[in-house]
Formats: sequence, structure tokens, C-alpha cells
Amino acid sequence: MEFIPILRWKRGEQNALSSLNHTQKSATTPLISINNLNYSPPDNSNFDGLFDNRIIQDAERLSNIWSRNRVLVDLNDISPYATCENNEHPISLFFRNLSRDVDARPVLRATSDQFFAEAVADLGIPPVFRITPEDFSDHNIEDDLSWLLEICSFEPRECAVIIDLGYVQSVNRSVLTAVGALSSLPFLNSWGSITLASGSFPENLSNYPVGPHLINRIEWDIWQAVSSTLRIRLGYGDYATIHPNPAEEGLDPRTMNPSASVRYTYDNSWLLLRGEGTRNRNGRGFAQFQDHAINLVRMPQYRGENFSFGDQKIARIARGEESQGNLETWVTIGINHHIAEIVDRLSNLP
Repeated sequence: MEFIPILRWKRGEQNALSSLNHTQKSATTPLISINNLNYSPPDNSNFDGLFDNRIIQDAERLSNIWSRNRVLVDLNDISPYATCENNEHPISLFFRNLSRDVDARPVLRATSDQFFAEAVADLGIPPVFRITPEDFSDHNIEDDLSWLLEICSFEPRECAVIIDLGYVQSVNRSVLTAVGALSSLPFLNSWGSITLASGSFPENLSNYPVGPHLINRIEWDIWQAVSSTLRIRLGYGDYATIHPNPAEEGLDPRTMNPSASVRYTYDNSWLLLRGEGTRNRNGRGFAQFQDHAINLVRMPQYRGENFSFGDQKIARIARGEESQGNLETWVTIGINHHIAEIVDRLSNLP
């Protein structure tokens, strides 16, 4: 069974994916959300050269990282008014600059407009539909999906669906929501595949004092309960070690004082090693990360340095063979280990 981690397309996440081994890559189909592109054309023009260059660079990075593997690309969060040189749609420019050996699928949402849907149709690639519970209440989901399928000229069996619950806090409530959404999903037995995705990592760590904590990771429980209730083959997806709507998005990094904290997935929990702010006066700053590494390798939750690239980095940092790194380094470590953990769990399901 494939694993679909929903990831932002930032360097920490990119490095986490590129450092997976062949087996892990083959079992993983990331959904990358490209939403950090600012479209700001000058007055009296709709062309922003910097915007175009960023799209091309992102496509080239994906080509280098994920050749000969499948990936889902979501550009729906880019400004709906964005257009590229010669009025080319951003998703068209992105896919045109992908290497041919990347098996990339475009993502459509119930809220995708006609301009976006027609650009996806022009790619001639079966789309993946990313649907939220709100889409079932705010839209006529059958009409929306039928309209998008008609524009793209594909049948449901050629396409995939991801039911994205977003941030979840309660197993029982989320199971009811997911079962209701799936029971109302048009063409339920006709789709090529259906995946249930959610994320429960806290939005911020202010409720956790400095020190170690175990945080319940309920998305796995939700997925198992829904799978057994509906008795359908249901793929698994999550947001790895990041909140679905990270608090730092849109904040000025110059005014932030993020903590040096480690997020380590273990079975149905995250082991959180909470540090103090990296900019605290007279604090240890990023040096806290080596302290965390030394402590983590001694804990029973640690999988061993041969488990993943991330685990090997932890061991090397603990031994002083590499520098402690920074926030981005530990995003890479946490997500790389998380993917290895989930791939291992899925491969051992009965």
C-alpha cells in the first residue's frame, strides 16, 4: 500500500524526500503543496518574471529529487489571477519543466475554477481530486466532480481521490466525519483509488514545557477505524510532523523565536523533545539540538541509526561527527524518519 504524505514544497521537506532510499521512495507518493509563490506583476502588466522563475526552479528541483517515482502536485493555493509569460497557466509551466521520467499527477479540488481545470485538462494526465469535508456541505459534490471529470475527459476509474480531513483532534468525531464523507462520495466504487488523509500535530508547542513529551498521533487510529467500518480499500495519508496549517506561515521570521524542538514519530505517538527559544538571551540556541540527539539515541523509541537517513543523522550528531544543524535540518530529519516509519508500518499490515 502506498503512503501519501502531504508536504509543503520547502527545502527541509525536499531534503527529506531526496534522502529516502529506493524502497521508501517506491512506497511513497507525496502530495506536494506549492503555496509559497508570490505573484506580484508590475502595474499595467500580468507578467512577473520572478514568479515564473520560481515555478521553473521548483519543477527542476522535483525532477532532481523524484525521478522515476509518482508525485501529486497541488498548485491550487497560488493566486487564481496568476499567469505566466505568454498567458501560460502556472500549472502548465510547472509540468512543462518537469523531467519526463517524473510520474507527476495534477491535483484538482472542488473549488478549482474553470481556468485551472482547463489547464489541467490540457496536460492530458489523469488528475487526483483532493476533497475536504467542507466540500460536501458547501458544494454539490456530485455536480462538481462530474463537471471536472467532463472538462478533463477522464473517467473516475482513471483518477484518484484523497479525502483530506485536515487538522483532527478527536478520533470519534473524525471517524464520523470521514465515514459520512466517504458514504456520500459520488462514484464510490469506481475510483482508481481512495485515500484518507489527516494530521493531528499541534499548531504550536506553547502548551508543552521544555523537556520530553509523548503526543498521541490519532490519524492512524482514524484511518484504521474508517477502513474497518466501510470495508473498502483505503489508502493512508498524513501531514507527517507538521500541523496542516502551520502557525509560522505568513509570519516574519525576523521577529520569531522558534524553539529548538525535535519531533520523532514512533508507532501511534510523536516523541517531542521540547527546547527553549533559539534566540533566548544566554540560551544554548541551536546547540540544544545536539543535546536532543544525545538524549534521543538513548531512548527506547529510537529505531537505530540504520532505520533511515534521519536516524543516521541523529546518531552522527549525537557523536559529534556532524554539526547540530538548524531548524531546517531537523525538519528534514523528522520528516525523513516519519516517512520511513509509516512505510515500515504499512508494509507489515496483514
